[in-house]
Amino acid sequence: MQQAAYGTYRNGQVFLDGPTPALNETKVIVVFLEENTTKPKLTDIFSLYGAWEDARTADEIVAETRNSRIARADIQL
Repeated sequence: MQQAAYGTYRNGQVFLDGPTPALNETKVIVVFLEENTTKPKLTDIFSLYGAWEDARTADEIVAETRNSRIARADIQL
């Protein structure tokens, strides 16, 4: 079963963040991640796609949405 351990590489050494499984010997893979491993914020999406822009007012958008809906026929069981 594969397990993961996280840590930091510094000056040629790997420092693990916590205790590791009790193993005598096993192969490992070291993956070097980007230096900035912070989670992106929801507000970062605006820098990718931009803010919502529309010349219509909120009431006009709501009215258009409601008018574009199609009523379904009643179903009798």
